[in-house]
Amino acid sequence: MNIKEIAEKLKTDKAFAEKYAGLKGIDAILSQAKTDGYDVTKEDVEAVIREMGIKSGELTETELAAVAGGNDKDNCPQCGSSDKEVTQVKNGHTSYRCKQCGRCWG
Repeated sequence: MNIKEIAEKLKTDKAFAEKYAGLKGIDAILSQAKTDGYDVTKEDVEAVIREMGIKSGELTETELAAVAGGNDKDNCPQCGSSDKEVTQVKNGHTSYRCKQCGRCWG
C-alpha cells in the first residue's frame, strides 16, 4: 500500500480520515501510516502535504478538517475561508471558487 492509497482512503472513509486528522505533524502521520500497513516515507507524506497546499509540517485545525473532509461545504476545503464566489449552478448543484486561495469545489 502506498501514499496515493492513503490519500484516496482519506477522501472515502470518514473514520480513517478522522483518525489521521487528530495527528500532529508529519512524524505522527508517518508512524500511523506504517502502523496501518502502508509503505510510505517521510518524503511521501511531505509531498502529499505540499500537493494539498499546506505550507508547514504542522497542520492547522482548518487544514486537518480539510484533509479529513470535515470542513463545512460552504467553506473552502483547502484554506477554510468562507470568502467564495459561485462558479456554476447546474442541476441543483453549486460549484464555488475560493477568493483567498483560488481552490474550486462543490
